[in-house]
Amino acid sequence: SDGLVSLNDLLSAWGNERLMVYQTVQETITLVGGQSAYDIGVGAASLDTTMPLKIERAFIRLGTIDYPLEILSREQYQSIASKSDSSDIPAGLYYDTGYPESIIRLSSAPTGGTLYIDSWKPLTAFSTLGTTVSLPNGYERALRLNLAVELMPEYGVQNEMVYGLAREAKSGIKRVNHNPQVMTFDSEIPQRVSFDIQVG
Repeated sequence: SDGLVSLNDLLSAWGNERLMVYQTVQETITLVGGQSAYDIGVGAASLDTTMPLKIERAFIRLGTIDYPLEILSREQYQSIASKSDSSDIPAGLYYDTGYPESIIRLSSAPTGGTLYIDSWKPLTAFSTLGTTVSLPNGYERALRLNLAVELMPEYGVQNEMVYGLAREAKSGIKRVNHNPQVMTFDSEIPQRVSFDIQVG
């Protein structure tokens, strides 16, 4: 039972590390004309789902066209003077986190469309000692080794080899989950810039 608590604590902590989350989940909300705020979480009216840890990307689909949204900070959202303006395409989205529900706040109140969000979800917890959880390759080893590291202090044990193996297993998962970001440039910006440097 002590190990189960520590295991779920470990999974919860890993959920806050982007490279330990093996997928982002895409979900949708049908937008209501004139409404800019939507609740999300278990039992929520707008989107009944496991509450995301973080929304990474979002866009609104109108017909066959997708319009990307900027993910706003609290400060950016609060700086918007009028958030109830009717607009087909809001410019951004602020994820107002709370518990047990959070709120997705759009920068304006669209007339309709479908909101798509890509978000991190918490890693699945083990409800009992007999719970079977499906995870990608490498997670079982990483969990076993890192759980040993979590529990060693309680039993007055130190083992540098286990520490090293635990770090290696976790690093292997992060390498697999790493998704390099590609930088794009506006077409009006020259792709190559040369400089003529005179020394003298």
